[in-house]
Amino acid sequence: MTEPTNIKLATRLHKINLNLLLVFHTLYWKRSLTLTAEALCLSQPAVSHSLKKLRLLMDDPLFIKTLDGMQPTPLARQMDAAVAKGLFYFDQAIYSNSEFSPATSKREFRVSLVDYVSQQLQPKLIQHCLTHAPDLCFNMLSTRIASAEDAQHAIQAHDIDLAMVQLESLPLTSYHEYLFDDVIGCVGDATQYGESNTITLDAFLNAPQIALSHREDSPLLINEKLRTLGLERKIVAKTPYITPLQEILVSTNLLCVVTESAAKVICRNNSLKFYALPLDVAPFKVCLCWDERKDHDSGIHWLRSLIRELITPAP
Repeated sequence: MTEPTNIKLATRLHKINLNLLLVFHTLYWKRSLTLTAEALCLSQPAVSHSLKKLRLLMDDPLFIKTLDGMQPTPLARQMDAAVAKGLFYFDQAIYSNSEFSPATSKREFRVSLVDYVSQQLQPKLIQHCLTHAPDLCFNMLSTRIASAEDAQHAIQAHDIDLAMVQLESLPLTSYHEYLFDDVIGCVGDATQYGESNTITLDAFLNAPQIALSHREDSPLLINEKLRTLGLERKIVAKTPYITPLQEILVSTNLLCVVTESAAKVICRNNSLKFYALPLDVAPFKVCLCWDERKDHDSGIHWLRSLIRELITPAP
């Protein structure tokens, strides 16, 4: 007679402590024994001891110490997706026995926002929740996301509940929600470039420019477009930060390529103006992304709905 599946499972797993899997998954993303210990509120010797047990259990080193941290072996890379799903579903089975109630929940949401989106959305989000969800906490994370692949990696690596990102194209996965198109233009001082809504190609190419980029190794969209036309612009600085641009651009001939929504933040209460580009450039897609394992999380569904209500797309 065939042994029932649940008995077989119990026989195989009775030697595995759930904490070992937590250590494995955390170390996989942190790549550091010290950071793993801090994240799990353990001592470093305790993490090392857990790793030793895992190595014996799997008959594999799992993580190799290098100059770039603890790098996973091929077996560890193969294991992590399954371990992550198992931990998530275990958590759901234990703690998701009731619908999310914003009025009474004490949950902490980990949310990643683009810099300019944070300045627009965060005040509205917190003000709304002070009245309607007073015990919620929002941990706003600053992550540099330049592609759909970056979004999924960051979501898993930093345990992000929801990420609002601007991408050149929508993700191929179904775990995203399109919000609006954000037109790309440039910001400059109107005392230098006039009150027209457009700027000439010559003026654009001859002006010194600040390049706004969320990743050092990410090719700048406008540079790629100009290169196909045999043209080049003059970049004097690169930055991932939008806040200092107000002071940098005012009363100078500097330009900065940004989206229209970002321009609303930069051009507030000063002489800066948003100009249409003299190039045919597709708008960014602003969307929400989340982990597939949280697709049925009622709290995430509530937060997505709230952000849809609060976010103001460019008219």
